[in-house]
Amino acid sequence: MKKLIYLVLSVLCGISGIYGIYDTITTPKYDLATSIMTVLLLAFLAWFFWHLSLKPEPRHKHQATNAPESSPEATSDAPTVETAPITHVNANSGVEDDYVAVDIETTGLGRDARIIELGAVRIRHGRKVASYSQLVNPQIPIPAKVTQITGITDRNVKGKPTIDKALPKFYAFCGRDTWIGHNIRRFDIPVIAREAQRVGAGMPDVSFYDTMELSQALLPQLDHHRVVDLIRYFGIAKTERHRAADDAAQTAQIFEHLKQI
Repeated sequence: MKKLIYLVLSVLCGISGIYGIYDTITTPKYDLATSIMTVLLLAFLAWFFWHLSLKPEPRHKHQATNAPESSPEATSDAPTVETAPITHVNANSGVEDDYVAVDIETTGLGRDARIIELGAVRIRHGRKVASYSQLVNPQIPIPAKVTQITGITDRNVKGKPTIDKALPKFYAFCGRDTWIGHNIRRFDIPVIAREAQRVGAGMPDVSFYDTMELSQALLPQLDHHRVVDLIRYFGIAKTERHRAADDAAQTAQIFEHLKQI
């Protein structure tokens, strides 16, 4: 609906500008400078509203009152169901230049998984301007396999904030920005939503892009679309660190590369 309004405003401003040019030529006025400035202003407004009408809305929106389900297969490379096909993401199409890339580390992949680290990087005009990293005490032992992957131990999280204390600060850092994440629709957001529900911390409405889904649509020639596959494909790095803030930063870089396709 917003796009239609912007388009109508653009057309109206364009027509007004054309009429202004015609009126200036056919009916010379005393204050020619004012007439020219008016025409230029209308031309700018026509371009501005046209640009807004072309800007795509974020692909997904998480509603706080209806947290999506997750599954042990949440981090799999399987294709996901789209409500609308993703056809093209281009840096000139108005896709997000200002956003936060987010990532979490957890005690596992199942529905009982708890968050042990929150990470995010704030991006402005395609560049990182701030980062957020917080270890979280899950109040349960961290499995040895998780420690092996992330390097996070029970000792590391001892004395750290529990999730009810950590989430509000994480939300504050993210603000009202669009979230960017890898497999965020099927893993990160469902886990955060469940953790928030468990401790009564609340979950905001979130608009987001999922770089896994984008890469599946834009790079169908790749066999896999994991973070490690994409950072190698784009020459960002050879390995991922499996730490939340670092992985969030790599996800932002992946998103920036996808925007250029």
